[in-house]
Amino acid sequence: MELKVLKEKDMKLLSRKRVSLMLENQKSTPSRKILIPEVAKKFKVKGKDVIIKHIYPQFGNSNVKIIANIYEDEKKKGMFEHKNLLTKHVVEEPVTEEKTVEAPVQETTEETKEQEIAEELTGTEAQETVETPSEATAEEVEETVEEAVTDAEEENKEASE
Repeated sequence: MELKVLKEKDMKLLSRKRVSLMLENQKSTPSRKILIPEVAKKFKVKGKDVIIKHIYPQFGNSNVKIIANIYEDEKKKGMFEHKNLLTKHVVEEPVTEEKTVEAPVQETTEETKEQEIAEELTGTEAQETVETPSEATAEEVEETVEEAVTDAEEENKEASE
């Protein structure tokens, strides 16, 4: 990137320099994040002292005109620039990727499914312990679930009366 200085005006009362620059032979319009370090390097100042006011791409041309303010003092920059323009120039710190440890996924067995169903129906934890599927047959499991459902229905009827 080669920046040509078109105009440079020193504004002593505002503690800043207003510069107009031309950036030639660009394929696309550069962002403020790309331009700020280039302007700072050209004028040998810190990047936080540079405010890019305008970026004008020229129609039918590969040139970009840039108008920037270079401040001597950060306090003055806060006084004279609009807040929305200052928010565009906030330097974001690089985000570090934090590795998150995922909890192991617990496989749901028929026993845990039955307990969840019983808890939903009764509103409390199931009192009975159900045998593991390897020890109990499917018929026994169905009977236990049906008993839990009927017990829950009876409790709901009693509570409503």
